[in-house]
Amino acid sequence: MRLGVFAKVFSRPTVEECLGAVRATGLDAVQFNLSVVGLDTVPETVPEPILDEVREVARRSRVELAALSGTFNAAHPDPAVRELYVNRFHAVCQAAAHLGIPVVTLSTGSRDPEDMWRWHPDNSSPEAWADSRQTLTALAAIARDHGIRLAFEPERNNVVSTAALALAMLEEIGSEQLGTVFDAANLLTEEILASGGAEATIREAASLLEGTILLAHAKELSFTDAELPAGAGPVPWRLVAEQLRDVGYDGPLVIHGLKERDVPAAIHALTDAQRQETWP
Repeated sequence: MRLGVFAKVFSRPTVEECLGAVRATGLDAVQFNLSVVGLDTVPETVPEPILDEVREVARRSRVELAALSGTFNAAHPDPAVRELYVNRFHAVCQAAAHLGIPVVTLSTGSRDPEDMWRWHPDNSSPEAWADSRQTLTALAAIARDHGIRLAFEPERNNVVSTAALALAMLEEIGSEQLGTVFDAANLLTEEILASGGAEATIREAASLLEGTILLAHAKELSFTDAELPAGAGPVPWRLVAEQLRDVGYDGPLVIHGLKERDVPAAIHALTDAQRQETWP
């Protein structure tokens, strides 16, 4: 199994030290975030010399820049905020193209004005759905102009909270630029776990999203603020990797949502979980 990691898990003063720390774990692929070089995740502009440095450091470090984070609140209740970040998204796509990164990740957003990852009861409203769809449609057009693909993940606290809704959003927008991120932890709830439905949920999600998955994440499930490494919670990682294999996903499985000190434990757990599987 090929593993990667969020670059920002490794907080370092320079991008060279950051990617060097990634390589020291034995990993050779990252999801990059412009915060690593002191910028906002979705900045107004990205100076070209910074991008040249990142590209050169990645080449020397032999670390693949597999994806770039471009998340902002696509369903923010204030349309001016949504418009601001749609306009900024040009810089994100330009950066991805300059760095040779094929996929930029998105959030479908929340009606919570302070935290795009926090549930809000209005997330299930037709208005929130329409605003998120409008934002994603605009982003897909920008990405098309730069030759970049975009991936959003069904996330229980977002407007697109299930795999079925992710498929519906893709079908409504109808853009070849859009695909999904498969993150099993974000598909599960306490109720699903309590009812023994985790396996069925993961299998159904993989089946529904087959052919749309552009990136896979390995975040452990936690219902508190605790950051846990993969293997320290209830996510059935062998099943996750089996399902990704069966639907033909051959990209990296990107570790995140944990402390740097726990990365080796996550690598061990994910590798051990796949010992009986043949990863593509």
